[in-house]
Amino acid sequence: MAANTATTVVDLDFDKIKDNLRNFLRSQANIKDYDFEGSNISTILDVLSYNTYLNNFYANMIANEMFLDSAQIKDSIISHAKELNYLPSSCSSANAKIKIKVNPTDNPGSVTLNKWHKFSSSINGKSKTFSTDSDIVITKSANATTGVAEWISGEINIYEGQIVEEFFTVAAANNFTATLSNADIDTDSLEVKVRASNTSSVNAVWSKVETLFGLTASSNSYFIEPTQGSKYKITFGDGIFGKKPVLGNIIEAKYRISSKEEGNNGKTFTNVDLVSGYSNTVVTTISNSSGGTEAESIESIKQNAPKSFQVQERAVTSNDYEILAKREFPNIQNILAFGGEQLSPPRYGKVILAVDMKDADGVPASAKRSIADFFTKKTPVGIDVEVVQPEFTFLEVVGDVSYNISVTTQTSESIKSKSQTALLNYANTNINSFNANYRNSKALSAIDNADTSIVSSQLKIRLFKKLTPNSSTAASYELLFDNELEADDLFNTTTSKNLYLPAVESSLFTYKTDNNAFIIDDGAGKLKIVKLDSANKFVELLSDAGSVNYTTGKVEINSVLIPSFSGGVLKVFARSKNRDLKGKQATILQLNSEDILLNVNQERL
Repeated sequence: MAANTATTVVDLDFDKIKDNLRNFLRSQANIKDYDFEGSNISTILDVLSYNTYLNNFYANMIANEMFLDSAQIKDSIISHAKELNYLPSSCSSANAKIKIKVNPTDNPGSVTLNKWHKFSSSINGKSKTFSTDSDIVITKSANATTGVAEWISGEINIYEGQIVEEFFTVAAANNFTATLSNADIDTDSLEVKVRASNTSSVNAVWSKVETLFGLTASSNSYFIEPTQGSKYKITFGDGIFGKKPVLGNIIEAKYRISSKEEGNNGKTFTNVDLVSGYSNTVVTTISNSSGGTEAESIESIKQNAPKSFQVQERAVTSNDYEILAKREFPNIQNILAFGGEQLSPPRYGKVILAVDMKDADGVPASAKRSIADFFTKKTPVGIDVEVVQPEFTFLEVVGDVSYNISVTTQTSESIKSKSQTALLNYANTNINSFNANYRNSKALSAIDNADTSIVSSQLKIRLFKKLTPNSSTAASYELLFDNELEADDLFNTTTSKNLYLPAVESSLFTYKTDNNAFIIDDGAGKLKIVKLDSANKFVELLSDAGSVNYTTGKVEINSVLIPSFSGGVLKVFARSKNRDLKGKQATILQLNSEDILLNVNQERL
């Protein structure tokens, strides 16, 4: 029989496969007169088509799962990530900061909160367990006012999650691994100990490593890697690079099972365990729990695994620092790495990491230390890493949205909600990060597309900085808006507030005896402290309060005492000359929901 080169059997459509087989048979001289539509051979063609279809589908799925880009099953994606030496991020426990005061019945020199010391909190009606991640020693001190002895801790980090212990007996002399039972483990909490046998009480703590560098045959080290079912397993050395457990050893793994985002926003905490035998304690919350996250998604693994392989566990370029930091610290939302020579004045031999953490503006001191320590062994000799708080420039948005009531039954509140959501989505996608630019036309387009009934939108944007002035000492402040500002006509005290648009204006604060004072510019580059009289006209309180460079957007406030101010922070606003706004290095343009004020107007067209 001659080959039919036109026959196609790789389709994933049953009818097409059957048509291909039918056409093939019709092309054969010895059976071309059969009725392939109504005869029994049609049933045979069905069987052949089903079989071909299933084989094609199976082969297609296998082929897809063989490559990281096309794989859909998480176990396949994790397997490819392992080949690239990439460890997908686990769930992260929410973290809160507290202080604890212990009231002993006697007079000890110090008391200790052991690692895994438990606290509890109720979040959305559910009880959550929090614990410490290290031993905390609280020493006795004298109260500054009364002189009475007290035991008060410094700032303590506590982490959400049920504490689990698992034990494994080394039953294989070679390639022993221990698969952890819980997929929701926070791998940062994992503690591994090894003891000689079931009867031994001496535990040796083994440390987690990520590479073979520096390992010897006696190194008490373990590796952690992903495995099937989104779980993780512990592996050990081979006796050359890293110590190898021996038959009969007992492996103890202790860790937290994270509730992920459910652990966020814990506000009050109760001590559960005794502190060195004492139960009388008072817990004070410094910051609510935050940072609880899901395990790394399939899309994130696909994106980050190849980049991580590119980095090869060393930090040389700015991208290396950013990739390694995000992989090791999942709570990092934005990061920017640059050389210290770009600072003014330059700081040679420094790599600066500006870091913004999720659910917080900036980065806590404890996280700064952890990130800097992480890079100690990954940077070239002679390079120091410094983690800094990013500079934030916030946006205030006041806008008008008009919609046609003839084509919708929605309320104004519904249109307002949709418009605000669309604007925030635009901000989260296009700004709210380093090196980002705000495009006014794009923001307007996002609002216009939020609902078919919206016919027009207009936005007025102001930049602003947040200050927390020293309430007891006069201080100077420098604010960089990094955008050209628009000055109004020259300041005149006879002008009504409604008729003057300052380039720079602050929120209200107390100046000497006036508690409704604020800062404005005079249109000529000078700052003044003023208040308003009963006719809404300016009253000058200080004629020279600083300066403003309208071209560069640099604002300098002279030494001034601000004992109190309205709101949680003092805001200094700046009116940009351009509707498009640009961010500068180490500066994050940030738009938050509380800074959006939209007025919704109804039209009948």
